[in-house]
Amino acid sequence: MSAMNSIGMSLHIVDIVVLVFMVLGAVGTALTTAQVLLAAGFLFRRSGRALATARGRGASGTEESGQRREDKKGRPVVTIIKPVSGIEDGLEMNLESFAHLEGPSYELIISVADPDDPALPIIDKVLPLFAKGMVRVVIGGAIRMDNPKVERLAAAARHATGELLLISDSNVRVSNDYLAATLAEFDDPRVGCAVNLFVGDGAASLGAALECLYIMTFVVPGTILAACAGVTCVVGKSMAISSRVLQEIGGFEAFAQVLAEDQSIGLAVARAGYRVALSPVLVHNVVQSRAISGAVKRQVRWGKMRYSFSRFRYTGEFLCNPLPLLLVASTLSAVAGLSPVSECALLTGSAVAARILQAGALIHLTRAKLPRLSLLLVPVQDCIQAATQLVPYFSHQIDWRGFRTRLGRGTQILEPRRAANSGT
Repeated sequence: MSAMNSIGMSLHIVDIVVLVFMVLGAVGTALTTAQVLLAAGFLFRRSGRALATARGRGASGTEESGQRREDKKGRPVVTIIKPVSGIEDGLEMNLESFAHLEGPSYELIISVADPDDPALPIIDKVLPLFAKGMVRVVIGGAIRMDNPKVERLAAAARHATGELLLISDSNVRVSNDYLAATLAEFDDPRVGCAVNLFVGDGAASLGAALECLYIMTFVVPGTILAACAGVTCVVGKSMAISSRVLQEIGGFEAFAQVLAEDQSIGLAVARAGYRVALSPVLVHNVVQSRAISGAVKRQVRWGKMRYSFSRFRYTGEFLCNPLPLLLVASTLSAVAGLSPVSECALLTGSAVAARILQAGALIHLTRAKLPRLSLLLVPVQDCIQAATQLVPYFSHQIDWRGFRTRLGRGTQILEPRRAANSGT
């Protein structure tokens, strides 16, 4: 009798667990659908206004337009800083896309650490596309910092003359109207920092497709949701900041010992009393070739960084990935022989369809260049994401660009960089 009671109790507990996961999965499916609708509204509502302003700035033949193209001392309005380390996918075309930007005057500073960097021949190849005096290559010239990207930003900032600084990663490709439309956010004097949405583009391998889907189905809607909720969320593929505001928060050097310098800068800007604006102007993060292991490691690294800022919000992210929750419920129900097997299967199938439709809608809205067949990988990517999201609860070690370290709160780098065989 005691054994029967124990079995009955175990089945009752499993039944409760199944029910909880079914509810969470259903809520998550509704939430992710709402996120896509919110993203659609955000992109339609704000992109029209931003682009209209950009066209006004790029127009010629008016005194107002002429005044906006350079500051009162005749210096470039914007300094674009592009840290480069190694050969990223599509590097040559990525750099070329910055040669003929419309709108205010600008200068480009390409910052490279090593005179033997393999990207330098490609950089030399595109330099003739820029007008004389518009582009400068800075090699070395910085004190060694725990975050090598911040090291390159600090080295470049010493040569910057613009009143606005625009940080752009080397794997970013932009359209001609990108600059003026992004800077339209600074028409609001309360804005100290503006961040661009970005999409994964150009996938030509399975790993690259998975990474692009992760960006499309999780990063894009999550960034928009955070902005609409008033939560500072900065992913610095492309971000602009007032040089005056940057000095107020301590310059790039103040972020030398954090790994997520982009989010840390955004939080510092908000603490200083300025607004962090999300620009609807899309940039393309070119990901052509990526090993599956590399894509998975990147998701783990990004997860660990988000976890270090807020464990509570990070845990809430599981609701933004409902399919694995329903798969767990279906598996437990089938193994235990519980009655809601059919209900679980129906919910799981609905979630699969919903997630594929959501991804398709976001690809259409953002005009990302992803093969349509990659939509069939959405359930696979969701399961990979769920697995990688568990890792930060057990490990704080980070592998990044050949270095390994350990993270503290707010992505504080707790150990000196040491060599690691990583590819991430």
